[in-house]
Amino acid sequence: MAYTIPSGLFSTYATYADAMLSTSGFGTVCKLVYVDKIEVSSTAAPNIQQKKTMNIQRMGNDNGFRRGNVSYKTVETTEEITLRTYWTKKDFQKISNIDLPDGAVMCIGNYSDLSNIQKASFLLIETNKTGHQPWKFEKAAEPMLFGLDNNYLVSYWKRV
Repeated sequence: MAYTIPSGLFSTYATYADAMLSTSGFGTVCKLVYVDKIEVSSTAAPNIQQKKTMNIQRMGNDNGFRRGNVSYKTVETTEEITLRTYWTKKDFQKISNIDLPDGAVMCIGNYSDLSNIQKASFLLIETNKTGHQPWKFEKAAEPMLFGLDNNYLVSYWKRV
């Protein structure tokens, strides 16, 4: 016996999923942080202690770094995005069987934001759960398609 899915089911699902993603629903305004620009400066930057790292955005020095006579500084840019944010492992298990460290979050968002999430270095979340202070997260897994119509994605972030 073959079953057919009623044609209105997908539009009803999209209506409710969009309402839950809006800020008047369960959506949280977050900031994607991009660290893809390096500013070259001819002014002298202060000498810093050398650290062996392959990832210059993790060096933790806002003054930049120097190589020879040229100074470099990474530049952060941000973009606001609305995501449904889940804070407990119990909520993660409803979606997938992923094991993340304590303090990690799962976020559901629009599929149209996929390329921006993939390019982002970090995610900043500032809510009453964070004491109204911005908490910084880095990607713990690649975003995946989510939902009946694949118009949404789920992403996992661990606290930095």
